Amino acid sequence: MHHSMKPHPAITATLLDFMCRVSGESLSHLAPLFDNPKLDRELRSMLRERFAEFCSSPSPPTEGRDEGESVSLEMDNHVLLDKEDGCYDNTEAAFSDDEEEVNNKGNKKREFRFHPIKEAVIEEPADITPYVDQLDDTMKEKVLQLQKGSDTEAHCEVMQEIVDLVLEEDFDSEQMSTLASCLAELFKGHFRGDVLPDDITEESLEESVCKPVCLVFRNLCQMQEDNSGFSVLLEMLAELYQKQPKIGYHLLYYLRFPDETLRSGELLNMIVAVIDSTQLQELMCHVMIGNLVMFRKDSVLNILIQSLEWETFEQYSAWQLFLAHSIPLETIIPILQHLKYKEHPEALSCLLLQLRREKPSGEMVKMVLSRPCHPEDQFTTSILRHWAAKHDDVLGEHIKALLIKNNNMPRKRQSLRSSSSKLAQLTLEQILEHMDNLRLNLSNTKNSFFTQTPILQALQHVQASCDEAHKMRFSDLFSLAEEYEEPSSKPPKSRRKAPASSPRSRKGTVTPVSNEEESASSSASEEEDSKPKAPKRKRKGSSAVASDSD
Repeated sequence: MHHSMKPHPAITATLLDFMCRVSGESLSHLAPLFDNPKLDRELRSMLRERFAEFCSSPSPPTEGRDEGESVSLEMDNHVLLDKEDGCYDNTEAAFSDDEEEVNNKGNKKREFRFHPIKEAVIEEPADITPYVDQLDDTMKEKVLQLQKGSDTEAHCEVMQEIVDLVLEEDFDSEQMSTLASCLAELFKGHFRGDVLPDDITEESLEESVCKPVCLVFRNLCQMQEDNSGFSVLLEMLAELYQKQPKIGYHLLYYLRFPDETLRSGELLNMIVAVIDSTQLQELMCHVMIGNLVMFRKDSVLNILIQSLEWETFEQYSAWQLFLAHSIPLETIIPILQHLKYKEHPEALSCLLLQLRREKPSGEMVKMVLSRPCHPEDQFTTSILRHWAAKHDDVLGEHIKALLIKNNNMPRKRQSLRSSSSKLAQLTLEQILEHMDNLRLNLSNTKNSFFTQTPILQALQHVQASCDEAHKMRFSDLFSLAEEYEEPSSKPPKSRRKAPASSPRSRKGTVTPVSNEEESASSSASEEEDSKPKAPKRKRKGSSAVASDSD
């Protein structure tokens, strides 16, 4: 409790509350312990001195009792104890009814009653006498005005005047602590009870933040951080916090407007650091029902990046709360550039499960392929394999576009781009590495992803222009496209147009043509030429020419 008082005062308060509530039950067992005759006399004397309320004082034996019967001891707090040795070894002190019948052995069970917990201390009027005289005359006058009357609106006006005085250039900062002591004493009533009104309406909520102390919050929120007065008000709140730690909770309550709370990673961290799994599930339900919004599209990426430094449960909670919202996954997919497989397994596992439910977009495929290749990092291969099975055509088109785009980019530019940024950058070599890993992963399956036309076209395009080192390194990958040919088009109607309209010339394919393919195409063209010539000569009646031709 002592160590939690400053960083986590709520924990200390909870433990103190627990002690008070269970004292009636737990302290009932102390009296037999303190008065145990087996203890040393000096120790019992010290216990009696320190815990007089729970120690008994001997009373004369009751007349008519046998010597073998137990001797009654009546305590100041009406605790009656059995002094037999067996009492301390075998039985515990316990509650009993007021009217208890004598048992078969003739021994009467004892009654236990305890002093009630001390009543709450009545709040005394604010006393600022030790502090107010240390203020200068102008500030002293304003503070004394706060002490008079109970008009909240008038107090708010005075409080604004005090804030204005604090923001003046000639304000003596050495008075800040004294001023904070005065305000903490004057406003102590604001920090009692629940800050949230019983009947929650727009009017009641607005009224709950119209207290004088909220004037400091309002001025702080309206200032820019580069304003010189911003740090002054922060110092004022810091001094108030030293006198009244609850002011931090009231500041959070005041910042219930979305512009302040939905962009705050610190606030989300405070929430996920103290909730349990049941409360997490309740928050997710409130989000899905529409009662609660915890993320906004324009700030969620930065908050999730901040969460990478949090504890494991805190990170998982943040991702679960994000997934409960209807924010497109593409909004946060750039976070993949920040994730390292050994340092951020929480975020990677959450992203992996969510990506497998998505149809791959161009941006998703780009970010997935931009991850550096590492033998132990299976993230990219696993999601590509899943997409290759579920969305092979879409994935094929996206990979083709990325391969051709990065292949046309100068190698020097790719190298400079990847080395100048700390974030993962997409390069041609990375794409080929991930493609080769996927090929090996699919080698023993019936998946036909690498037989798709877009993939084979892209591999041919890259192979024709890449250097020899890449051709050797990815030879098995490029070999998949060696036997691929562009689909043939219909034969031309005109003989003269036939040589100039071959499929290769129209497509502009850079794939080299083999000798066998060349001879086959030439023989096919000769047959096409011979077929129209024969009937033409036949019409002229030159059967000999036709015969020689045959």
